[in-house]
Amino acid sequence: MTNYLVETSIPELHRDWDIKDMVGADNLEAVQHGVIKFITDLNVIKDGNCLYIYSVENGTGKTRAANFILYQLHKPRLDEKGNGVIIPILSVMFGEYLRFCKDTFGEDSKEARRIVMMTPILLLDDVSPVFSLSNVQNDRAELLMLMAYRRNHKLVTVITSNLTPDEFQKLYGPSASSKVLENFSFIQVIGGDVRQAIYPDQLQESDEPEDDEACR
Repeated sequence: MTNYLVETSIPELHRDWDIKDMVGADNLEAVQHGVIKFITDLNVIKDGNCLYIYSVENGTGKTRAANFILYQLHKPRLDEKGNGVIIPILSVMFGEYLRFCKDTFGEDSKEARRIVMMTPILLLDDVSPVFSLSNVQNDRAELLMLMAYRRNHKLVTVITSNLTPDEFQKLYGPSASSKVLENFSFIQVIGGDVRQAIYPDQLQESDEPEDDEACR
């Protein structure tokens, strides 16, 4: 899958970081509490719990918090039979996911889409109309198919977005919204862009897209 950016490990930028070190959010304690509550739920894997992390501003730390969740859920744990297991994780940008959904004939794209649908723990990062490749109707159809499969198979999904739940509903429609976000809990991150304070040198020296990932 060399043509598609599908991460099966925590990106280096987000490793060795703890949610207790999060800064900037006006509702910091509420965000930290919500993240800890999600990852410490003993049934999070068995029930396929899902989480929607959103903020209307860029750079508030949504992606970093989501990667912390994936890191914690990826740690060795005991399954229902008492066996030690490490559960696979995967993260993909929403725009990238749409890109290989659109490529219906490529074998790499078919395999990437299959893996995203079936992975036990998924981060679908930065769900936004900014990354639409065709039209909202197609995006909605892809989201519905993805989440229907994952909901039916009780697979953990974390979504980050700049869309509030109400904005998500307005964009994709009430029916689609209720089906996509049917079994989600929600964490809102309130605050401004903290990337300049945390990565001043990095942001001044480069305008590459990965810089925007630092504290999305």
